[in-house]
Amino acid sequence: MNHRVVRLAFPGALYARAAAVWHLRGQFTRLASQAFQHGWPEMLIAFGAAPGDTLLCSAVLHELRQRTRKKLWIMSGHAELFEGNPDVNRVVPFDDFFRDYVRVGGGQVPYWDSGPVVPDGDQPPKQHLIAEFCEYAGVEGPIKLRPYLQLRDEEIAKSAWAEGMIAIQSSGLGAQFPMLNKQWYPERFQALVNRLAGGWKLIQLGSKTDPLLSGTLDLRGKTTIRETAALLHHCRLYVGNVGFLMHLARAVECPSVIVYGGREAPGQSGYGCNLNLYSALPCAPCWLWNKCAYNRACMDRVTVEDVTAAVQEMMARPRNPLPEDVLTL
Repeated sequence: MNHRVVRLAFPGALYARAAAVWHLRGQFTRLASQAFQHGWPEMLIAFGAAPGDTLLCSAVLHELRQRTRKKLWIMSGHAELFEGNPDVNRVVPFDDFFRDYVRVGGGQVPYWDSGPVVPDGDQPPKQHLIAEFCEYAGVEGPIKLRPYLQLRDEEIAKSAWAEGMIAIQSSGLGAQFPMLNKQWYPERFQALVNRLAGGWKLIQLGSKTDPLLSGTLDLRGKTTIRETAALLHHCRLYVGNVGFLMHLARAVECPSVIVYGGREAPGQSGYGCNLNLYSALPCAPCWLWNKCAYNRACMDRVTVEDVTAAVQEMMARPRNPLPEDVLTL
């Protein structure tokens, strides 16, 4: 996850509008066309470009909508994540034009302000990322720490064949922002599959470049984001590293076993309904991307036996409904 420390900053309305008008000089025809077709939102959210960050923004939109915000836009390169979502009125592409456009109309645009630079890493968040995002958007009171994604009936029906199966991803290095310190070992994932294959059917999801796991139904790179979400909706369990599919599984009510290691702590990015395998070493959570002075000891400590036991425990639990984490800002 490409995370930076930020603060909420809403410039004074007069200054913001004046600056936005100046930035849009020469684009008044486009501005007028947008205003005629879409009007102006109360707020434009744009917290991160990676699909995982974008999906977490669905929680921000949901909490804002619950607080009677009537017209909300989000800036994203992954519009498919918000199809059918009643909490957002429009998805726009990453383009500074839209930031200025919203300000011209008097809307709010919470923006990122970089904190101290961390070489090969991120500043650790002080609380769960969803809580941080909500604070940046001015949300107060109780919030649910979970993302949302709406599936159509036909999407659900098409993937019904995956009911009760286990989905697994062997690597996240095919992600938009790959990080070695998030990765468990492909050979251990294979050893895990060897132990599970006799009792359950397994689907391998993820990028086509992820290491192949024999003994699974190979769907690497063969499904869209929404098709993946529909499969996870039916799967009994998801097993993988910290990353987009972890958030996507939670959005569609699929419980998970997540190999955290020690780069980040479950309380910073995970969900209490899952089993999160975290190594609480003195150096953890480090929030470093790839470098490690300790040879990734936090990840090495998570054994095949640990993950196998976690899978067996989760498969023995009743699935629905998944309990929700609630935090008060």
